[in-house]
Amino acid sequence: MNNDNGATIGQLRNKVEKLVNLHEKLMQEYQQLKTQQEQLKSQIHSQQQQISELEEKNRVIRLGQMVSGSDQNTREIKLKINEYIREIDRCLALINR
Repeated sequence: MNNDNGATIGQLRNKVEKLVNLHEKLMQEYQQLKTQQEQLKSQIHSQQQQISELEEKNRVIRLGQMVSGSDQNTREIKLKINEYIREIDRCLALINR
């Protein structure tokens, strides 16, 4: 029986070592995935800023095209200016709260 106990303890020891090694590998993979997640979050934030900047440039270009356009666009320009004024007024109201 002593040999059986020794063999069982040896098997358990091997299994524990394998589990510890597997745990270490999984922890390394977890850290790599966590780092990758942070990089992707940063990339998303950067791309969202780029999108906002491009949308603003697009608005300015459209407004510039309206201003340089014909008299038909005058009404559209006035409506757009009024829209911007209302938006500014809403922002000021929020600031004054």
